[in-house]
Amino acid sequence: MNNHIVVAELAAEGPDMPQTTMFQSVEAACRVLERDPTGREAVGIWRSIEVQTLQGTPLSDEPIVILEGADGVGKSTLAENLQRSMNASVVKTPPKPLGHFRQYFDSADAELRRAFYILGNYVCAYGLRWLSPTQPIIVDRFWPSSAAYALACDLQSSACQHPEIAEMPKDLVDLLSFGSRPIVFLVLDLPEKVRASRVRGRPGIITQEEESLERDEALRGSLARAYAALRLPEGQVMSFLDASGGPGDVLQRALTIIRSKMEEFRASPVPLSVNWHYTRQCNYTCKFCFHTAKTSFFLPQTKQGMDEAKQCLRRLQWAGMQKLNFSGGEPFLHEKELGELCRFCKEDLALESVSIVSNGSKITGDWIRKHGSYVDILAISCDSFQEEINLKIGRGKGSHLQQLQQIRQWCEEADIKFKVNTVVNKMNINEDMRDMIRRLNPVRWKVFQCLLLEGENAGEEALRNARRLTVSSEEFQGFLDRHSQIDCLVPEDNEKMKDSYLILDEFMRFLNCTGGAKTPTASLRDVPVISALKGAGFDSKMFLTRGGVYDWTRQRADGCAGEGADLEDLAGSRTTPRRTPLRTGIPINSPRPWGQVHVLTAAAFLAAGVMIAVGSRSRMVPAR
Repeated sequence: MNNHIVVAELAAEGPDMPQTTMFQSVEAACRVLERDPTGREAVGIWRSIEVQTLQGTPLSDEPIVILEGADGVGKSTLAENLQRSMNASVVKTPPKPLGHFRQYFDSADAELRRAFYILGNYVCAYGLRWLSPTQPIIVDRFWPSSAAYALACDLQSSACQHPEIAEMPKDLVDLLSFGSRPIVFLVLDLPEKVRASRVRGRPGIITQEEESLERDEALRGSLARAYAALRLPEGQVMSFLDASGGPGDVLQRALTIIRSKMEEFRASPVPLSVNWHYTRQCNYTCKFCFHTAKTSFFLPQTKQGMDEAKQCLRRLQWAGMQKLNFSGGEPFLHEKELGELCRFCKEDLALESVSIVSNGSKITGDWIRKHGSYVDILAISCDSFQEEINLKIGRGKGSHLQQLQQIRQWCEEADIKFKVNTVVNKMNINEDMRDMIRRLNPVRWKVFQCLLLEGENAGEEALRNARRLTVSSEEFQGFLDRHSQIDCLVPEDNEKMKDSYLILDEFMRFLNCTGGAKTPTASLRDVPVISALKGAGFDSKMFLTRGGVYDWTRQRADGCAGEGADLEDLAGSRTTPRRTPLRTGIPINSPRPWGQVHVLTAAAFLAAGVMIAVGSRSRMVPAR
């Protein structure tokens, strides 16, 4: 089914459905534009921009202020005044690469015109990702104008009757990176006589749509209702601004709203590091496993599923993901798909880090030689250096330690950081692992306290029962004390572990563990990233406390045999701080410099190398 709503489709759905042209994805708009020769040129510009690799948006306290409203209400004047007051960059939609098409599409039919303006929103949103996060950004028109005009002029009644068509497309939500910085929507409102006289006083052609708006009071009312009915991402609202009076008065009203919105802006979760348990299937039977084989579903198994999985990962990267960890189950049960996904993450998404957690049994030297260049960290789970203990736990069939040492050698040859994960439980609580960990010399030794999760390894519906394997906090601390001289040891007790991971399951749902079970959110296949994150139960502060941010790229670092600092110390000594999933609000009127004042339209994107010639498929990325 098409992702945009058109008259032909609605006629088949019944007379009660609205007859309007709305688009729920960029591809839906492109399909309409590609029917027209000039539309194909516009799509070609988008395609040339789309191939550029986007880095995750840096977290910023500086707002994006989006100005909306009918022609003549004073958006351009306010944009200039906000630019000077806030030392902001100014961006216009549609941006310059598409600007020369505007006159053509303004005289086209409604469906083609709407598709063009929707495409302009995506080009603008893509360009915003390349602007400096240290400056505020003022955007003169964006998706709300495109949507409100479509609803008001095509529907001419309240959009509240059919809210599903007034929702911002999820791919646009993800591209704009809601949650990474404050975004403020201002709709300017002005008495009609004043607005109309301003429009008439401007040079240029008065559009048919503008003439209709001037003479039709009901249409103006529909436009105002359409703006109010738009469904923005969670936590976002349209703020109406009285644009009457002098420019200084309007500026002060706008700044008051912006300050208020920035004060409301809270530290929200950002998917900086995501753990994708992309399969639940496993060839081991570890008795304490808390992600058991409840289903055999594996999304990337088909070409369609692989494409869908890649698109979800791309949207996570747009939202700020810098590190992706593949886990299971056992990820190497799908070695072909795993290799392709690792390649995609490093080459197409340019993620800082790709890691894998495995039991090691299915890893081969051939796979490492073929795909190892796409892997930064390979973590092998090993709970004991006594094979009989591993057998009792269910980890392997007697050759786990031999394979562990072989993988260590392969990682050394492939320049992959080698990591060991250990779950402390009743069977290994008294074991001394110091000598073997020093011999293996991993860059990190993660030591977990055995964790119970209802429905996974505890409860009537669970496939495992790990209650007899749990250890007390005092016992866990005793194990840590015995190994305290191991520099690369990173301990995680139950309190640190259960809420500080962003866990994505095989259906692309975040799993909320705050209630002692794994409660899934809506799937990223269905909702924007920010919507799914709202229900993930992610504890950003605990993520940092447990050392979730560390030196996770392929550069070599000393492991347990190194002299002095461990990886957490190394990460803390960086001269340029790594982006973190937390932010601290800064009032807009704080007495600090905001950088040089300049107007930056989409032409600057071209100068920066973001937008390349039409038809080019180059993957060159401008220097940062």
